[in-house]
Amino acid sequence: MKIYIIVLTIVFFKFNLSFSFDENKYAICYGEMTNAHKARGFHQSNREISIKIKETVCKAYAEGEDINYEGKGKEY
Repeated sequence: MKIYIIVLTIVFFKFNLSFSFDENKYAICYGEMTNAHKARGFHQSNREISIKIKETVCKAYAEGEDINYEGKGKEY
């Protein structure tokens, strides 16, 4: 029984260490994409899809994927 608990603990901690989510990267990505979508009218014309795209892309980016998303590093 003790070995079972130790193994579960190790698996749990390893999973938590491998899963990272950077809230700051998410917020920056979301803001930059929102500005880009607004600049080309997409945010206003199709808001629901704009939000879904931003959530999906920024979640992946915040989890560490190397994504060159629309508006990255730009000010509008």
